[in-house]
Amino acid sequence: MSAKFMSRIAIMSALCVVLRMVFISLPNVQPVTAFLLSYLLYFGLAEAVLVMMLCLFLSAFLLGFGPWVFWQVTCFVLVLLLWRFVLYPLSQQFPKYQLGCQAFLVALCGLLYGVLIDTCFAYLYSMPWWSYVLAGMPFNIAHALSTLVFFPVVMMLFRRLISEQKI
Repeated sequence: MSAKFMSRIAIMSALCVVLRMVFISLPNVQPVTAFLLSYLLYFGLAEAVLVMMLCLFLSAFLLGFGPWVFWQVTCFVLVLLLWRFVLYPLSQQFPKYQLGCQAFLVALCGLLYGVLIDTCFAYLYSMPWWSYVLAGMPFNIAHALSTLVFFPVVMMLFRRLISEQKI
């Protein structure tokens, strides 16, 4: 591993943690999902998973560890895989509306993450699945909408950084 690679991972993980903490007062409104899905497009799946895991573990030091950390990592990996191998290639089929299509699909990823994590918690706490998912739906919709809003902004920032070859 090069020093540049390790520095980028450390800085991006720290940035994810800071972004998560900045929006902590707004339930499920956080740019981390948009950041990670954008990061995956520019630096690949393995690096995005590494940044995601570091972000979640570092955040857990501040917010508390528990069984949810394992479920968060698992659900985020599933969402990153779905984005990389299914949804992003699907968005490439609409070149005229590519960013809008990607933003919509990223919002679906945010919603899917919420449903997946709610499914894990329903299993963990032996709760009825429908009631747990329905109770969490307003928060999942807030997460999806915030991801929809943050994604174009994050993509614009990454494009600028990449074109200037700063990272």
